[in-house]
Amino acid sequence: MISAEQLKRLHSLSRQAEGCSAQGQYQKAESLYRQALSLAETICGMDHIEVSTVLNNLAVVYKYLGRFAEAGQLYQRALVIMERELGPTHPELATIYHNLGGLEHAAGNFARGEPFARRSVELREKAFGPDHTEVAADIAALAAVLDGQQKYAEAEQLYRRALAIFERAHGAEHYEIAVNLNNLAANCNAQGRKDEAERLYLRALALKTKLLGAEHPDVAMTLNNLAVFYKAGQRYAEAEPLYQRALAIFEKALGPQHPKVAVCLDNYAGLLRKLDRADEARSLKDRAKAIRQGLGLKSGQDVAVTATINPQFASFAMTVRPSPIHRWGVYAEERIPARRKVIEYTGQRINRREARRRGARSQVYLFTLDKYWRIDGGVGGSGAELINHSCEPNLYSCKVKGHILYFSKREIAPGEELTVDYQFSPKVAKSPCQCGSPQCRGTINLTPGVHS
Repeated sequence: MISAEQLKRLHSLSRQAEGCSAQGQYQKAESLYRQALSLAETICGMDHIEVSTVLNNLAVVYKYLGRFAEAGQLYQRALVIMERELGPTHPELATIYHNLGGLEHAAGNFARGEPFARRSVELREKAFGPDHTEVAADIAALAAVLDGQQKYAEAEQLYRRALAIFERAHGAEHYEIAVNLNNLAANCNAQGRKDEAERLYLRALALKTKLLGAEHPDVAMTLNNLAVFYKAGQRYAEAEPLYQRALAIFEKALGPQHPKVAVCLDNYAGLLRKLDRADEARSLKDRAKAIRQGLGLKSGQDVAVTATINPQFASFAMTVRPSPIHRWGVYAEERIPARRKVIEYTGQRINRREARRRGARSQVYLFTLDKYWRIDGGVGGSGAELINHSCEPNLYSCKVKGHILYFSKREIAPGEELTVDYQFSPKVAKSPCQCGSPQCRGTINLTPGVHS
């Protein structure tokens, strides 16, 4: 039985961690949430709703630290617990879907984030109505992933709707308003409304500085965005000190290897090239490249692995974990009967020329749909792109009306890694196979004249 004293200690740790996170002290927040998670698992059990809450909060911190795969694994575990305890349509699930969308946004995989974001809006609107502040937060998050896909008109409508809700509820000076002003500024800029964009950026910067303090990484984000805006307008003298301030804040608050540091370095390098300071620009670009090489980028579009499965495309519970076959793998979390649809392989539809361009990069996830089209699971994928190859697989693929579906070849036990035969052509460069199956043919490529 859980004692009141134990719960008090758990909630105290969580409040301390939340405070550190709000101040941008993410390393301290991680340590406190780790303590809270250990305590919650000990006193409540591994699958208690209290554990789900801590998992979600710790995942948020990992997102801010750029540890996307760790964040994704925690979100997925939290979602499984919460869905089992509360049911699949409970509004509390919207929080995790919202955060999953935000994780994909941070990882640069906007198409993959959109279904998560839309699900959070759907659940919360149904529970609270269209004008609730939590719905406003959800629609603002959806707008951000739409912006990333250049769906500017729909995104702007959502930003303005969110702002109206927040202003009615909180007045003109609130953190959510500052965030939306920053995002709306970027949206207006993309649509060519420069004067409006500058006014919004300056309002966002002033409000964030007032609410969060001048050294908060959220302030640095707007500094960087305003600098990008000034650089595009050839206002170089105004842009450079903003980049310098943003870079210093990011490095101090998030550490020198954080992806936001890489973004700021790249942007600043672009300005230095405009100022004919080529050696300085090259040095910054090299630093940014070194940071990115450690992030596990997985596609030709430089999006990062988040180790998640989108449950909207999966028919059974499954998770992503490190694999003995290759990097990450997908594992069954429940028994999967034979000859059942397991998951759809989704992603961005691209033509053969674009596929060849992306195929020249490492860690691409391309599936041939027909003679002309390919599906890049690295952009907008369901998680099926992380299913590894095996010469003796437990899944097979089937193309149905323009969709790629994975079906179970046999019964699959809980905890078993899901695999599929990639069937690379014997005409392309040989890819060594590490599947470990007794039937392993030595390469992922098919043997000439033999079909699996």
